[in-house]
Amino acid sequence: MSGGSKQTTTQTSAPWSGAQPALTQAVGGAQNLYNAGVGSQVYTGSTVVPWSSQTTQAMGNIQNNANANINGKGLSGQYQGVINNGGFNSAQQGALDNTRNLANSSYSVSPELQKVLDAQAAKVGDQVNLNASAAGRYGSGANQTLLAKNVGDLTNSTIFNDYSNWQGRRDAANSNLFNMGQQGFNNLGAAYTGLNAPNQDLMNIGAMNEDLATRYKNDELRIFNEAQNKPWEQLGRLNAIATGAGSMGGTQTTSQPGQNPFLTAAGYGLSGLGLLGGLF
Repeated sequence: MSGGSKQTTTQTSAPWSGAQPALTQAVGGAQNLYNAGVGSQVYTGSTVVPWSSQTTQAMGNIQNNANANINGKGLSGQYQGVINNGGFNSAQQGALDNTRNLANSSYSVSPELQKVLDAQAAKVGDQVNLNASAAGRYGSGANQTLLAKNVGDLTNSTIFNDYSNWQGRRDAANSNLFNMGQQGFNNLGAAYTGLNAPNQDLMNIGAMNEDLATRYKNDELRIFNEAQNKPWEQLGRLNAIATGAGSMGGTQTTSQPGQNPFLTAAGYGLSGLGLLGGLF
């Protein structure tokens, strides 16, 4: 038969004895902190930064300016007038009317041009008569023919030039009328934008106030959520300390089988046990 004792193992979960005083103190301290509510308090003050005095002053000025130029008051009335006139202010409308009249006009010798013709004709006549008198032909048929020819040439040349100039001005007026119409169309958009500018300013002020109100509301939700979650966080911390302390340390004892006393006495020791093990 074989000799020696059977193997036995003893295991305990108790922490190492040297660490037990510190662990006991840590668990007790955590329990005291938990019972006292340390770390579970919620900051209930606001973390929202309000408007600065400069911002509120600027907002007030923008709002006052907007209210002074809305609903037909101030610039809004002028912009509305531009819209009502097809995109032109009063000065532009006057220029448009003059251009339209020239573009749609028919040629005629103006009274001013007729005065110029009469004055020039008189000068030509005086010169022709003076030359005829010097030649002793004043009042003759040749004198009258030359007078009529020179005055006619002057009149025709002057009227032709004036007609050519009128045609150029009329063509330019038609071109300008088209461009002014396009400009008026563009002015409508600018006038509409200007008309709505005070409303846009008011909307921007409203958006800023809505943003501030939203931040205040989010801050209220933060306080509520923290108040709901902090107790659970504290409980989790306490549980983590208790769980960690419970798993720290531990002891284990193991017993190994002893040598056969007969083999030891015979001097074989472990070598003899290996050689003769099959005989027992």
